[in-house]
Amino acid sequence: MTMASLIAVAMGGALGAVARYIISFALGAHGVLIINITGCLALGMLVSALSFKLSTPHPHFILFLTVGVLGGFTTFSAFSLEAMAFLDTHRYMQCALYVISSVLGGFGAFILGRYLVKIIV
Repeated sequence: MTMASLIAVAMGGALGAVARYIISFALGAHGVLIINITGCLALGMLVSALSFKLSTPHPHFILFLTVGVLGGFTTFSAFSLEAMAFLDTHRYMQCALYVISSVLGGFGAFILGRYLVKIIV
């Protein structure tokens, strides 16, 4: 991890977050769903294109696009990438556990957070 890599991620993250905000605002109720799906599509295409090694972009540019822009746009794409890594290595049970625990754990943590605030306030 270098200062240049942190700057690349920060710049990309800012662009992704702003794009998410604009698209979510413009699309209303279904904006987050569309963002999650398009972010996953974009990351899937990008990772696959990079695997063909037709050209080798600078590592900072890859960080800018993947962790920065797409990570700022939607962390759901990173979740999908990690789940796909389990499938690619034939670790089906780990994939299922990862997906189930991420979704249920995240939703459960959200509910717990709301409950704790209601108790405190």
